[in-house]
Parts: sequence; structure tokens; C-alpha cells
Amino acid sequence: MAVRPWIGQVAEPDNHNPVDKSVPDTQYSLEYVYGYRCADSKQNVYWNSANQAVYMTAALGVILDKDSNTQKFFGGGEVENTAKNRAKDMDHHTDDVMAISVSPDRATAVSGQVGSSPTIFCWDACTGEKKQRIKVGKGARGIAAVAINAEGWVAAVDLHNEHQVYVFDNNGSMVYKEKGDTNKIHDVAWCEQGQRIATAGVKHIYFWNKNSPDKKKGLFSGNPQTSFACVAWDDQGKAWTGGSNSKIYIWGGDDGRTCEKTVEGHSKGFISAMRFSGHMYSGGKDGKVICWN
Repeated sequence: MAVRPWIGQVAEPDNHNPVDKSVPDTQYSLEYVYGYRCADSKQNVYWNSANQAVYMTAALGVILDKDSNTQKFFGGGEVENTAKNRAKDMDHHTDDVMAISVSPDRATAVSGQVGSSPTIFCWDACTGEKKQRIKVGKGARGIAAVAINAEGWVAAVDLHNEHQVYVFDNNGSMVYKEKGDTNKIHDVAWCEQGQRIATAGVKHIYFWNKNSPDKKKGLFSGNPQTSFACVAWDDQGKAWTGGSNSKIYIWGGDDGRTCEKTVEGHSKGFISAMRFSGHMYSGGKDGKVICWN
């Protein structure tokens, strides 16, 4: 015999306990967070000055001590019972973190979140303590890439149709906001001297000055044009980008924006991460990490 489901309305019982809307006495704190956001972001994990991993997941910055397998956090704790776009974001992120980076001395982390009017935070990369809050105007849709130089200046790229580029000084004041490119920008990086910025993305690379938004497009100079997922600077003032064609591009020349040469990088797919630390390291879709001299 087939059983037919009952469809109808259930009346509220007359004898239920009264609704208690008071805040519970129990408080919770983060102990350990599993997960790591990387599927839609580049350059998203770093070492701090204590050789602990710094990365992001959900609305958190995470500091992982690999030896003790313990974590510290930027963010977390009690939040308001309200929509993400209305939650107070004075002390920490209230929505997913999309981008993260650390300063050259690896003491300060900077992170940016998704949202119509996203927030950027600078925080201690070893303790998770908040240092600075920067509010980005409505319409940005989120922070896709972020970087911080030795002086504490922050460069960021948003998810607007024009992928706008921002520069903030070490007090959090905006120096400029300028259209980036209609194609997506995947990464932004300061040169080691902290006076120039490079943004890299789909079918382009741009070079910017610290104090003025007079961007200059990179010149391929006969080298095959491609898209870039990452950019990093060496101590000679040259920018290196990882191409979707598995090649590494080196930018310099008299004008500082011409591709001087390419080198064969990884055997398959795009080069997704690059970092300078004495040597240059690159990571690619082929699952390999290469150290270059």
C-alpha cells in the first residue's frame, strides 16, 4: 500500500515555552579552522617573520604554527545577527577574504574582502592584532588583489568592471584611484624600493608610480603575448611575471616596462605564483616549485 504524504499547515501549540531572546551565557572562541581559499585567488599564502604560514579562509586571516599545529586568527569572535552587508566591520572582516599579502619584513599582513563596499585591514602577521582599517567606496564589489610596501603603503585592485587600482598611504588615506583594465587583474606587487607598482592579469601588465596614477602598459617587444596570473619584483628593479603559456617574462629596459626576455618555466599550464627571497621561486599548474638563481 502506498503511503501518501500529508500536506497542510501545522498550528502553533498553545502550551509551548515562552521564546527567550536573551543572549546565551555561553561564549565560543576559535580553536582550529580547516580550509584554505585558493581556487579563485593568486599569491595567497606567505611566511611571517616567525616562519609561520599566513593565509586566508572564509572571513578570517589565519596564522598557522606548523611545529605545534596551532593557529592564531585575525577576525572571528562574536558578530551581529544581521546580513553581511550590514554587519559592523570596524574590527575585522565580515565577508569572505579574497586577497592577502605580507610586508617585506613579514611583520604586517594586509587583506581585503568581497562586498559592494569592501574593507581592507592591516594586521600583525604574527599575533593577528588589528593595525589599520581602510574602507573602500561602494561599487568596488570586492578586493581581488592587495599588496603592502616597507613603508606601510597599500595597493589594491577591486572587482569593478574597470578593475580599479587604489593606492593608500601609511595613514590609510587614499592617494589615488584609477581605472585598471576591463580585463581581470590577478595580482599587484610593489617593487622592492617601494616606489613603483605592477599589476598583471588577462592579456596585460601595467606599471604605476607610487604618487600618481600615470600607468604605463608593458611592451612585449616581439615576445609572445599572453595572460599573467602573478607578478614579483627582484632587487634590481625588474618585474617578473608568470604566463599562462608556462613562460616567465622579465620586464625592464630603459623605460622600465619593456619585456627584455622570456625563459622557459614550467612544463604545463600557467605559472600561478612567484616570490623573491634571495632567489626567485615559481609555482605552476604542473605541480612543481622551481628555484631560480
